Amino acid sequence: MKKARSILLTLLLAALTFRVLWWAVQPLVPYLVSATAVVLVLGFIYYRMFKW
Repeated sequence: MKKARSILLTLLLAALTFRVLWWAVQPLVPYLVSATAVVLVLGFIYYRMFKW
């Protein structure tokens, strides 16, 4: 019983940690997506211009 309680407590703490991390990162997601898209587009243009 003690081992099951320990596993449940660990799972609860992990879920809480992921929840807090998601709450902290969620406002930044649109910026991350748009920055990734810009970097990919610029990298593609650079690759096309300076390809050997």
